[in-house]
Amino acid sequence: MNSMPDRLKRARAEIGCSVEELARNLSEYNIKISARTIYSYELGERQPSTMYLEALVKFYEINPFWLLGNSNEIFCADSQHQVTYADVDMSNLIFLPLISMSPSAGAGSLIREKEMTKDFVAFAKKWLTNITVTSPNNLVLFTVKGDSMEGEISDGDLIMVNETMTGLSSEGTYVVSIDDKLYVKILQRIPGNKVQVISKNTKYAPFTVDLNTEYFKIIGKVIWSGGKSDVN
Repeated sequence: MNSMPDRLKRARAEIGCSVEELARNLSEYNIKISARTIYSYELGERQPSTMYLEALVKFYEINPFWLLGNSNEIFCADSQHQVTYADVDMSNLIFLPLISMSPSAGAGSLIREKEMTKDFVAFAKKWLTNITVTSPNNLVLFTVKGDSMEGEISDGDLIMVNETMTGLSSEGTYVVSIDDKLYVKILQRIPGNKVQVISKNTKYAPFTVDLNTEYFKIIGKVIWSGGKSDVN
C-alpha cells in the first residue's frame, strides 16, 4: 500500500477534482481547507487533519480503511463489508508520523538530515492514553532494521519513540545517535561518565561509549514496539 500522501492524491484523482475544485467543493459543506493545505497533505509536508479525512469519507464515500492503509477498496460501495462512515470515527484516531529514516538495530545507519514525514500510522486515542501521558506531538515512529534486538524488537517492527525522554535516569531501550549512526539499543549508565550499549541478541557484543570523547545523543526512549505475530 502506498503512503498516506499517495493515497490522498489517488483519492482526489478518483473523485475527479483538481486541488482547487476540491477546496471549493468542501467549502460548500462548510469545510474550510485551502487548496494550498490540500497540496501540503499530498506532498507529505504536513499531517492531514481529521476534518479533511472525515470529509473525504462522508461526502465522497472514500473507504476509511483504505485511507488508513488497511483495505484495497478505495470506495465504500466497493468494499465487501459495505463500509459506512459510522464504522470509523476519525476523530477518535491520532495519526503519528512514520519517519522515513530508519534506525538500524544491527550495524547502524548514517543519520541524514531529518526528512519530511512520508506517512502516518493511526492509533486510537484511548489506547494511546493508556500507554503514555505525553502529548502525541512528542511521539514518532520508526521502522527497525536488523536483528540485534531480536527477542524484544524484531527486524521490520515499528517502534514508538517518546522524544522527551532523553535522560538516562533508568535503564531502557532507546533510539540513539552515536558518531553519526542511529541505533536501537538498551542503554545503561556506568561509572566514569560512560554508557554501556547493549543488544538483546547475544551474538552482538556490548560496547562502551565515553561521553567525554564521543558524539552521543539520545533521540528518545522506545515506549512501544509492534510487528507481525503470526510469523514463525
